[in-house]
Amino acid sequence: MYFAAWSHNVISNAVNLSNDLKMGEYLKIPPRVMFLTQVYGTILGGFVNYAVMISIVNGNRELLTNSDGNSAWSGATMQSYNTNATSWALAHYLYKIGGKYEMVPIGLGIGFAIVALHRLIVYFVPKIRGFSLSEINMPQFIQYAGFIPYNQSQTCVIFSQILAGFFTQFYLRNYRPRIFKDYSYLVTGAMDGASLTALFILSFAVFGAGGPSKPFPTWWGNNADGNYDLCPSSE
Repeated sequence: MYFAAWSHNVISNAVNLSNDLKMGEYLKIPPRVMFLTQVYGTILGGFVNYAVMISIVNGNRELLTNSDGNSAWSGATMQSYNTNATSWALAHYLYKIGGKYEMVPIGLGIGFAIVALHRLIVYFVPKIRGFSLSEINMPQFIQYAGFIPYNQSQTCVIFSQILAGFFTQFYLRNYRPRIFKDYSYLVTGAMDGASLTALFILSFAVFGAGGPSKPFPTWWGNNADGNYDLCPSSE
């Protein structure tokens, strides 16, 4: 349990902080200023997240104990800590060949083989009709393909990410190259900040983080009786 709840989170946060430092380098922010900003945000975020979590748990306790949750709230991540602790304690029995989850270690080998095969193909066939195969980031493709059935209570966020990436990397790069060169990171940062701000407001004003929820009206684009992305719940 301690490994699943603490060690993984420490490594994950370290990777996220490294990503932010790299982003700060691209934006020409002094490393010391960027680091101090990260530390400040991490410490402040701990208190804010704790207060928000208490409010959400008090208002949505039954949903969070349900493995499926609803379109707004899910306790799957917290429940996964206990599941991970149990599964790693029984790893010898669960993940061995012939075990119930033998596909997990086999999947690691499959992922490695796919990336290696892609690299070999790129080496011998670098382009197909002018398209460079090296432009395909196979590890990232596999990672986000795996997010579709795992760790996503709403897979529609992936579609939003694709739209944002298409807008930046295709439209701005090809039709607004000056904006892409000088302001692409600011544009994507603005999108990120705007979406998080909207999510924060919706969580408290609509989804019930600080009181009773207020569902949106039913219309053709809103699946009011289930998940917004129309994905069925497991039984």
